[in-house]
Amino acid sequence: MTCLAILIAGVLLVRAPAAAAEPAPLAEHQIKALYLFNFTKYVEWPATSNAAPFTIGISAAPEVKNDLLEITRGKRIQGREIVVRTITTAQDVQACQLLFIGATDKSRIAALLERAQDADILTVGAADSFLALGGMVNFMRQEDKLRIEIGLDAVQRARLVMSAKLLAVAKVVTGRLAVPKG
Repeated sequence: MTCLAILIAGVLLVRAPAAAAEPAPLAEHQIKALYLFNFTKYVEWPATSNAAPFTIGISAAPEVKNDLLEITRGKRIQGREIVVRTITTAQDVQACQLLFIGATDKSRIAALLERAQDADILTVGAADSFLALGGMVNFMRQEDKLRIEIGLDAVQRARLVMSAKLLAVAKVVTGRLAVPKG
């Protein structure tokens, strides 16, 4: 089974009703929320205190936030409580481990990414220029399907480690994978 099939199966298992014979197709905001939650399973952050909550910040995507709140209810990430919050100012970014910037927030992308730069924050967006501006993971539409592209250079600057399974699911991966020395 390919990595993409495993990721999609995991996404569908999170949302599948117990007795449904044929699940209804998911809306794009639901798929994005599932991806965001599943990214946390395929990315390693530098060691931090397990006592602090794992914070997912959402900017300009209230439907994604609502879906993510539903998905994460009662779950933990890396042993930590999950907090999903709306990002209203650039200063809010520093409290996050994962930041999603919605497609309608194009005017603030650069400022939010600048605030997240060089911090251990996984930045995810949905804009054509997202990776060029320093973002790490971008949602894109291709052949009427939601795909992801990854900017490895930004990921490595943030000291994050992405699983090969996540990299295999990406339609486009830019940058080079650094080989640890030693």
